Amino acid sequence: MERIKIAALGDSITKGVVLTKENNYSVLEESFVEILKTEQNLDIDNYGRFGCTINYGHQIIDRHPEYISSSEYTILEYGGNDCDFHWKRIALDPSAEHKPKTALNPFRELFVALINKVKALGSKPIILSLPPINSTSYFEFFSRGMDSVQKDNILGWMGGEVEAIARWHEDYNRVLFDVANQTGTTILDITQPFNAYPTDWRSLICPDGIHPNSAGHRLIASAIMTATRFGS
Repeated sequence: MERIKIAALGDSITKGVVLTKENNYSVLEESFVEILKTEQNLDIDNYGRFGCTINYGHQIIDRHPEYISSSEYTILEYGGNDCDFHWKRIALDPSAEHKPKTALNPFRELFVALINKVKALGSKPIILSLPPINSTSYFEFFSRGMDSVQKDNILGWMGGEVEAIARWHEDYNRVLFDVANQTGTTILDITQPFNAYPTDWRSLICPDGIHPNSAGHRLIASAIMTATRFGS
């Protein structure tokens, strides 16, 4: 039986990047993509890339449309980097105007356009929602090396609430569900399984607060396999 071919476009979560105990990033051997390959016998080409935003999704399709046209399904996982800010710039000049790497409304428009590109190439788009992030751990991670003044500048800019980071992140996640509804696109909800985890979901996230660890990737794979059987 011929295996179903899938293109996976996304950021470091799709890539399978995790933070090691040595504070280095590495690619997990048993990422959710690799688990799906093995346990659902799927032919998945992984085009996930560390640090990329949705603009990269457009670039890879524009440069290599054959990646999509040769795949029955295309998984789209973007938003985690799009909602992020240039924190060092905020630390140095909190009074200046600072925007996320992709503002919310353009993100919505770009995602709809990305879906339309995938459909036009004959592939079925599937949106992957975002896992939650640990705001406190993420703040501590990206502010390491900053002095107390710079950290206070960022906190002041956020209104004194570190949880503002998670709220921005959730805004982008809601857009994904809105876009799925608007375009009639399947969305695989991996957010809820994290939030419903019987113990603390933060145990599924690396110390940087943003990347799922090996247990988190196993949870993502399980959620996807529970939600769909490709081709069935």
